[in-house]
Amino acid sequence: MGQAEAWRLRDPTGGGASKEPVVGHACALLAPARPGTMATALNSRGVLRLRLLLSALKSGPQVPLARPAAAFGTSVTSTKVAVNGVHLHYQRTGEGEHAVLLLPGMLGSGETDFGPQIKNLNKKLFTVVAWDPRGYGHSRPPDRDFPGDFFERDAKDAVDLMKTLKFKKISLLGWSDGGITALIAAAKYPSYIHKIVIWGANAYVTEEDEMIYQGNICRHLLPLVQCPTLIVHGEKDPLVPRFHADFIHQHVRGSQLHLMPEGKHNLHLRFANEFNKLVEDFLQ
Repeated sequence: MGQAEAWRLRDPTGGGASKEPVVGHACALLAPARPGTMATALNSRGVLRLRLLLSALKSGPQVPLARPAAAFGTSVTSTKVAVNGVHLHYQRTGEGEHAVLLLPGMLGSGETDFGPQIKNLNKKLFTVVAWDPRGYGHSRPPDRDFPGDFFERDAKDAVDLMKTLKFKKISLLGWSDGGITALIAAAKYPSYIHKIVIWGANAYVTEEDEMIYQGNICRHLLPLVQCPTLIVHGEKDPLVPRFHADFIHQHVRGSQLHLMPEGKHNLHLRFANEFNKLVEDFLQ
């Protein structure tokens, strides 16, 4: 499978499907039989298709990034730094005292998943860092793998990256799998995480998937999250049903739940201005 076959349909504007490079949540790419759970993306058919894609990304030409840094119209630095034995790529913009790390979804990168946030989040209030988790985007090599603790590994990488960049405390914005990573980071590193905003995340899998994914993603860690947490949910999300947002809201003490009636899984792209305003108000 070459580069031309590594495209999938996306609908960032809500006005019909459009073609973009493969980015974001694996569930959208793998078209699970029952949307809404991480495990359905990791069933036998999904694993095979995911392996085929990763093989194509490894052996074929690089999938083009959706938008180069120069197109953001602001000062954006792009570089790599050594963290936990790998070289992690990140982009950085803004000069505010409040450091915010953007956590992309599966197969995505900071650049492909967060264009409107890198461009438009308030640069005077925030220093925004958008990273590529190991094996994604420009954080290759190594090639991406999925051991049983890959969410925990991503959480540690994310925190250690920001510590390497000398930030004393940070907030997290996590989309989809990045939202799961943000919840784990907040639970395991409570003194380092100031606030988190998550959307499109799930904390457990449904009953029929228990044999595949052991039934638990980060459910056991939710009571350990101490920082202020905003859960944003698109009520038209075809991948993650409302009950996942409700479950996280019920089990993260003091969390806030904001519903976007027309929002889908990519609500931060489709309704970027509304989403950015919501985030800025919450983080201040």
